[in-house]
Amino acid sequence: MKLGEYELNKIYNEDCYEAIKKIPDKSVDLVYIDIPYLIEIGGGSRSKLGQRIKKINKKDLANISQGIDYSIFDELVRVMKHIYIYIWCSKEQILDIMKIFIDKYNCRYNLLVWCKSNPIPATNNVWLPDLEYCLVFKEKEAPNYNDGYELKSKWYVSPINKNDKELYEHPTIKPLDLIKRHILHSTQPNDIVLDCFLGSGTTAVACKELGRNFIGFELNPKYYELANDRLNGICKEDREKKELGQLSLDDFM
Repeated sequence: MKLGEYELNKIYNEDCYEAIKKIPDKSVDLVYIDIPYLIEIGGGSRSKLGQRIKKINKKDLANISQGIDYSIFDELVRVMKHIYIYIWCSKEQILDIMKIFIDKYNCRYNLLVWCKSNPIPATNNVWLPDLEYCLVFKEKEAPNYNDGYELKSKWYVSPINKNDKELYEHPTIKPLDLIKRHILHSTQPNDIVLDCFLGSGTTAVACKELGRNFIGFELNPKYYELANDRLNGICKEDREKKELGQLSLDDFM
């Protein structure tokens, strides 16, 4: 199966701002994205702990802290059959994104949160970084699926996913179980899900496990390779062997 020029259930190492133009109008059932955050990396703490946290944040978020060009939302609206989109974003981006989808596209909305039970400690009168935000926009004509009670909670509680960060080397990776809940709530089998900021590939893995079709774009070559390895069941240890030339993809087929 194809979506315009692209085969379904594949990840592409392409600039999504250009790739999205090749996807046909009204061909996607759901968009699920974790966009590059717009983050004010700072905090004036003079304590050793505060300075250490600031250093960690700068290192982890250096390549994804400048936000995105919001014009891509117009393209995403174009390719959706009906507007139905999940957008993980920073607190600083919420107001701008809401204005676009509510004022311009007259969508209904919900604010979902991931509550971290063991956030990094904060100092200097700074709020704990214990919440991450996901905006959901939907137009009236979008279908309703899977309205089960277990899928309807707007909050999700878990520890920070340190193991996933170590395995897949992405600083803002989200829990697979949470993304699967969202996709189950919003799609049915064989629907097409688009993630154009794929990162380490969590959306693609969720779709594969749930019997949904997907198409993913990731510009960063490192994350593109990681996402493909993850999709093919190649773990961190196997990746290291592959890099040394001791394994090939054929070993996992």
